[in-house]
Amino acid sequence: MRITREWWWVVFWLTGTCALLLLPFWLRGGSQGHDLFHHLLSGHFFAVQLWQGELYPRWLMEMNGAFGSPVFFFYPPLPYYVSALFAGPTPLAHEAMTPLLWSSSVALWLSGLFAYLWLRPFASMPRALAASLLYMALPYHLAIDIYARFALAESWAFVWAPLALLAQDRLCRRAPFALLLLALAVAMQALSHLPSLLLILGLLTVRSLLLAWRGKMRAPLVGTLLGQLWGLAMASLLLLPALLDQGGISMEQMRTGMFEFQRNFLDRLPESQEDWRFRGHLAWQTCLTLALLLVAWAAAREPRHPELLIWGVFGTLCFLMMLPLSEPLWRLLVPLQLVQFPWRFNLLLAIATVAVVALGAPAYRPLQWLWWALLALTLLSQGIYVRESPLTQAPSKSLLDAEFDSKRSAREYRPQQVPRGMFAPTLLAWREEFQPPITTEQKGVSWQILSWRPRHIELTVDAPVPAKLILHQFDYPGWQAMLNQRLPLSVSSTHNGLVQVWVPAGQHQLTFTLSARWPERLGYGISLLAWLLWLLVLTKEVRANSVGNRAPPSPF
Repeated sequence: MRITREWWWVVFWLTGTCALLLLPFWLRGGSQGHDLFHHLLSGHFFAVQLWQGELYPRWLMEMNGAFGSPVFFFYPPLPYYVSALFAGPTPLAHEAMTPLLWSSSVALWLSGLFAYLWLRPFASMPRALAASLLYMALPYHLAIDIYARFALAESWAFVWAPLALLAQDRLCRRAPFALLLLALAVAMQALSHLPSLLLILGLLTVRSLLLAWRGKMRAPLVGTLLGQLWGLAMASLLLLPALLDQGGISMEQMRTGMFEFQRNFLDRLPESQEDWRFRGHLAWQTCLTLALLLVAWAAAREPRHPELLIWGVFGTLCFLMMLPLSEPLWRLLVPLQLVQFPWRFNLLLAIATVAVVALGAPAYRPLQWLWWALLALTLLSQGIYVRESPLTQAPSKSLLDAEFDSKRSAREYRPQQVPRGMFAPTLLAWREEFQPPITTEQKGVSWQILSWRPRHIELTVDAPVPAKLILHQFDYPGWQAMLNQRLPLSVSSTHNGLVQVWVPAGQHQLTFTLSARWPERLGYGISLLAWLLWLLVLTKEVRANSVGNRAPPSPF
């Protein structure tokens, strides 16, 4: 692609808008949003282990009072690879917020870029650019996900959605690299945020059915399904353990209480006084987003783009999916319940809104003025919320210090063998400080730790009598113990959920390993084959495209 003046302007506007929208975020040093401490702790310890040489840190050894956490067997890692790059080779706990701010900023900038790439083929440069800037500034994307919820992973979902739609459009035009681009976008979506992945897969499938019906051809449907399956295979290194190993953690925490979908429709009243401002602003800004879509749709002049009707209806249906009248559908479609919060359909509503704005050239001036008034009201109410809401304020140093004292992961990642009482933050912090790495009930037993690394611990033991050793690590499926590199020992769990093993009398070398179970190994294998195939097809398409573009020299 040639770097034209148009692209200089696009980069300039995207960068300036991103900096302006996130200026309060940087000046305050972040926000104390809903998911802050999950991302703060997980991101920091992920970066530590990554820079220590572990390519895919899954078991975070220093989490939960240094008892360990299986968080990245289940949680998508891509946003944390980005933040780890900004953390540098020596990540510091007191600076853990800054890499997350950079990751959020990169995500917001890329979301605007990919939205522009998707919209540009069917809209003029100014209109596509304006719609992409609107995509960055819509309330759910900015005020809710970034400021109020600090939903780092979900903010990355806004990056890959327009890229997937761009790939689908290229499939319909039989453009080069379309299938590869779709598989890549789906894989990146899976490695960023799993609930949003379900929404995007549904969007792509429904849209492909409509495109196939309208064009009387199966190519869009077949290509979309193939690209989705390919992308899921590329992300199998995460998906298989995340789906098949849930019995090892407390995943039921994600299906009860505040996470029940029926408690999260837009009209549901908050259960605590602190939640009133967030719920009220969420409902208000969602209604404003729908109003922006409807007014832009009504103002479009004839002849209208054939997809304008599709996106208008689709955006309206997304809004209805956030209301209680859609509850029977939520109960009928059980996989949909994995989205957790019906208001996450705001992601699709935002996509539909910018599509309608880009496709519908306005013809009716009164409606144009109404749309601009609605946009001003949306931005103004966002600004007031970001300035005044407690959720959007900077976290205090004492609050951050308290979280790093216990280093507790989210409750759903508590291993099943660990009692709920053991997962209290104060107890985790106390036990980390006073419980040694290894303990035993037998007298006269001594040991020396040779290596203490994530998923691999080595020590020498001198035991005058058979001894039970207890490790300062939570028990989790996959822990194995090997005596003198050849004799496997039985690993069990203490009443507190810690790893324990009986060692015979004598001098021995003992090795503990959190080995990869079959879902993890199978996931790695499928992902490797899918990525190799992707690279092979990419190489072939690059060669074919370069040969096809060679033109004979001009005689003039």
